[in-house]
Amino acid sequence: MKRIQVLPDYVAHKIAAGEVIERPVSVVKELVENSIDALATSIEIEVRDGGKEYIRVSDNGSGIHPDDLQLAFVPHATSKIRTVDDLFAITSLGFRGEALASIAAVSELVLRSRIAESDQGYQITFNQEHQGMIEPVGMDFGTTVEIRRLFYNTPARFKFLKQSITERRYIVEFVSNIALAHPHIAFKLIADDKLLVRTHGQGELKTTLASLTDHYSVKNMIAVDYRAEWGAITGYIGKPNLTRKSRQGQLIIINGRIIDSALITSAVERAYQGMIGNKLYPVFVILLTINPALIDVNVHPAKSQVRFQDEQALFHEVSAAIKHALLQTDLSVPINVQERKAISIPNMQTSLNLEVQQLFPWQPLTWSKVDEFLVKEQKLANAEPILVQNVESEKQLVQEQKLSQVEMSIKSTPAADTDSVRHELRNGRIIGQFRQTYILLETSSGLWMLDQHIVHERILYERFLKKDYQPNVQQVLPQALDLSSTMSDLIAEQYDKLTNLGFDLEEFGANCWLLRGIPQELAQKGITVDASLITELVSDLARDHNWREQAATTLACKGAIKAGQSLTNEQIQILLNQLAAVENPFTCPHGRPIIVKLEDKEILRRLGR
Repeated sequence: MKRIQVLPDYVAHKIAAGEVIERPVSVVKELVENSIDALATSIEIEVRDGGKEYIRVSDNGSGIHPDDLQLAFVPHATSKIRTVDDLFAITSLGFRGEALASIAAVSELVLRSRIAESDQGYQITFNQEHQGMIEPVGMDFGTTVEIRRLFYNTPARFKFLKQSITERRYIVEFVSNIALAHPHIAFKLIADDKLLVRTHGQGELKTTLASLTDHYSVKNMIAVDYRAEWGAITGYIGKPNLTRKSRQGQLIIINGRIIDSALITSAVERAYQGMIGNKLYPVFVILLTINPALIDVNVHPAKSQVRFQDEQALFHEVSAAIKHALLQTDLSVPINVQERKAISIPNMQTSLNLEVQQLFPWQPLTWSKVDEFLVKEQKLANAEPILVQNVESEKQLVQEQKLSQVEMSIKSTPAADTDSVRHELRNGRIIGQFRQTYILLETSSGLWMLDQHIVHERILYERFLKKDYQPNVQQVLPQALDLSSTMSDLIAEQYDKLTNLGFDLEEFGANCWLLRGIPQELAQKGITVDASLITELVSDLARDHNWREQAATTLACKGAIKAGQSLTNEQIQILLNQLAAVENPFTCPHGRPIIVKLEDKEILRRLGR
């Protein structure tokens, strides 16, 4: 029988390193976070071969005192906390004292640092020949850490690293995200002698966004600024027309730390419910400033997860903040049929090669994709993707001038006025119907087109959603619904919810229910309510905790005016007045745009006037 023994320090250190340092991006993360904690205003990262061969992180921070250089590499030695109580008020990104020791255990490392009070810097080296050797060195204020041969002494870990381009993508994603978390810091990332990321540290989040993604995405993002007793919610969220097929375009930052939080993600997505389609996800950069005493960041080795003291309150406030920002914005869709040319965005896009750009989480949209969303049937035969160029050093000044122009354009864009949209809906001149499907409305700004089905769908959806909704039950000829035993049980479980929606059902023998009444909104439209509709509805109620939203979506779609139905101008005006009164007059519950605008200037341009 094997006996218990204490592992040697060098083995224990390698095991501990495996929890903190998983791949090259883990090294970059730990070193950059140390630089931020050192109050750096400029951080430069250089990597080769995806970080497997070489990593360098340099900053202009406060530096490390020469007497502390060796101590900095002792496990659990840190300047960030002193007592257990400090764990409940953490304001720094690092605090465990594990990073440098873990990195030195699995690589060849050289650290140079100079504090403001010293006239020279000092260098400490960790490799096979020199373990902790210190010598003076000439350098500027701040700290530089160089890593070579990552995982050279742990070949099993090295074997599981991915291709260099994949590891580089992870680093690009991290640096871009941490730059958004700290817009007051200038970041530069160079990979294999190519400039991939550059921000200027001007302190404005939208300016940083402009340097990392395309102009269309930034233009279609809405500012969030919400204050609460526990802190604040700020950032930018995408309009409903700016979505992804995955959650790659989502970033959550809490007290400057990049966080994975299903709670906050769900809260944001809840605010978009009824505005975007199924299997589509909103784009957002959300920064939460929370009293450190109300959260616990010491729950994961990578410090990527947080526990909240009051999860329910936080969920509702985040969701309310996002929804408020959305509903204060004109979300109607302008039509611009002008031929588009490829757009060149400086820094990030102009310096990235195409392969890396395609993998980057903030994926630029092509104009053809935009038009496909705005006008489904319109195809631009010659649409081109956003232009990606290699940047040479002599072009840098020109690119920075272009960036300034983009930023000025962004800053000069006024906030949309939702009230003006409601005014036009009530007071615009009704032209009539087009193909008995679309409402044509003349407004002060041009011609608006509205799909009559989704106009009515939005109205009914919000009517069903109201907490004080009192359904008008329309009695119908009793109809026997023969169901499976499972479905019969589900109806019994969801009976109260069905009653709240306006259905009158009575149990009528084994696996049979008698339908005596339906919501008036369905009866007025002559909707046939049969076993299949009840089955669909009950399945939604049982499957989703947001049962009212799901039911409202189903019933609104079934009960809304259909395409091909003729309407008088009086009926149209009633619809428009009702649309002007709803909370969100811009999108249907599935996320389709309700209002499509053809502005005067576009009409005049197309007519050559």
